[in-house]
Amino acid sequence: MSFQIIFTFLFFFTLTNFPITAFHLMDEAHHGFTTNFSFPEITAKSDVDSVVTPQHIIDKVNPIYLEKTVHDLSSFHTRHTESELIDDVAFWLTKKLQSICGTEVHVQNFTYTPEKTNGDDDNDVNNNHRPKPFFYNLKNIACEKPGSTNNTIIISAHYDSRMEDINNSTARAPGADDNASGVSALLEVARILSNISLNHSIIFVLFSGEEQGKWGSTYYSDYIDKTDVDLDLLINLDMIGFSPKETNDFLIEYDNGNVVQDNDRYSRAVANFIKSVAEKYTNLNATLGVLGNSDYLPFEALGYTVIGFHDDGVTKNPNHHKSTDTPDILEYEYLTSVTKLTLATILNLDRLTTTIDTPHSQ
Repeated sequence: MSFQIIFTFLFFFTLTNFPITAFHLMDEAHHGFTTNFSFPEITAKSDVDSVVTPQHIIDKVNPIYLEKTVHDLSSFHTRHTESELIDDVAFWLTKKLQSICGTEVHVQNFTYTPEKTNGDDDNDVNNNHRPKPFFYNLKNIACEKPGSTNNTIIISAHYDSRMEDINNSTARAPGADDNASGVSALLEVARILSNISLNHSIIFVLFSGEEQGKWGSTYYSDYIDKTDVDLDLLINLDMIGFSPKETNDFLIEYDNGNVVQDNDRYSRAVANFIKSVAEKYTNLNATLGVLGNSDYLPFEALGYTVIGFHDDGVTKNPNHHKSTDTPDILEYEYLTSVTKLTLATILNLDRLTTTIDTPHSQ
């Protein structure tokens, strides 16, 4: 059962008078096809409420595990992509994912050669940082959970960190909110789903090089595109643990007018659906906002539907890209709620497929 029908359902939820007609499901330059089908006989009110998601699964999210992962990642002096520690971080995360996914963990090695700019001067006597190499050997780490179909959802997060000076690869950069919080949620959702059968195939992927310009996600999105993965949706977790003054404000980021505009409406429809999931399963004050500058953009540029989860810490967290972005500034009840939202979103979308496949007369 294709996720394309779920998109149709989501449109009906968002736009109840949407016409039944053929339309592009992805950027034509990328996929090059259109599909005709009718809306399922279902009303907008029954969207989330009709999908029975076991609460006991969502309640398995363990705040103790989330906090421990944040502390463990933040204990590395830095996770700067250009630091000598980045391989140690990647090794730790690989072992962590292997304990959850077993043999389904894949390390994608790639080499990135940064372009030299006018501002780069390795011979500058005022440059206190070590000379930069001509290239970097980096790693993306992915755990693939096969489903009963090839239709795939990606959950992603970047594991690198930085200080305000992006070129300073040796300073203390704990990166608790940015982005140990996203990594911890990804690992926890992967742990819970590891023994649950789903219709969708799920890929959990950790990127390096986000701070330097989305190096890892650019490389991985190209791999996904070239291998013809049936990617229906990507949800990116980037800064999801900081809640100023316990407001529980939370951003669901959707696509609006980036490289491929044909996928805007699908992203907006999914965002509205997720907002309804948040209202039912969490105490988050979820609002919709447009995409920022994170690892979803390389996928959006290839025509895929993307969503971002974000605590708006770039503007609200005074510790952003500072040595004070430490585990003690995070609100772990808030992080737990976002992790539950991630899990509930996957389960609701997956069970929605079953609901649509099942005749209403039964």
